[in-house]
Amino acid sequence: MFTEYLRPASVEEAFATLQKSGESARLVGGGTDLTVHPPADVTTLVDLSRAGLGGITADDAGFHIGASTTLTEVLDYEPFADIWSGVLPTMFAQVASPLHRNAASIGGHLARGRLSDVVPVLLAIDAKISLYDGAHHQMPLTDFYSTRRHRTRMVVTGVHLDRDTGRAAFRKFARTTYDLAILNVACAIRLEADVLSWARVVVGERPALAVVMSEASSALVGHRLDAETIDQAAKQAMESVEVRSDPRASADYRRHLTEVLVRRCLAETAGDEVYA
Repeated sequence: MFTEYLRPASVEEAFATLQKSGESARLVGGGTDLTVHPPADVTTLVDLSRAGLGGITADDAGFHIGASTTLTEVLDYEPFADIWSGVLPTMFAQVASPLHRNAASIGGHLARGRLSDVVPVLLAIDAKISLYDGAHHQMPLTDFYSTRRHRTRMVVTGVHLDRDTGRAAFRKFARTTYDLAILNVACAIRLEADVLSWARVVVGERPALAVVMSEASSALVGHRLDAETIDQAAKQAMESVEVRSDPRASADYRRHLTEVLVRRCLAETAGDEVYA
């Protein structure tokens, strides 16, 4: 039961409050997760809305999205239509409902990690996450999850996107428009003289934290993005992905979806409508 609601005026104050209150405290971004699944052992809520973490800024190096920025604000930020094939607005428009997007924060999605369409895309386009744990840090989002930093006591302060981009695509499979994905896939590529110089394929909602398919990604580099290359990468992803069953879908079905959605994602980045 919540008995204390605090609104610190800075990131430093928010982290100090979190440390002082221990496991009985939780940070609040948009609050969409806490209202649906309120933890029984949490008594203190630390609201980040006054900590100066909102908004999107741009400079020569790229874009910084503050952790308190809502999904709707990111969706409506016009410059994102011009990077990574417009994959950001494409993806954000598919996240839950407009009511959810108006409240949910990007920092909350990143801190939770699971049950997210946002995380696979940001992993695919090599985003960097900023956080505060007594000092300010920035690291690749891939490292944030692989080292399990998202499980530690810290405050997510934002996410950084470089201006140096390539092509990207996002696909999800869900029962309804507003439903959680049964499986989602994001892919991003860079080409030099029609040959893949860099590639990343990510599979999410396995149902577990999104994961970079390292073997499938590496197998793409050095090849032309044609039908044969796409088919091989899709099969590689299907064979190596770790999935499991839950009430929404079986592991076998998710494995099949992996091949289908990876193929469609890569075909979209190639500008090929064969598998779209």
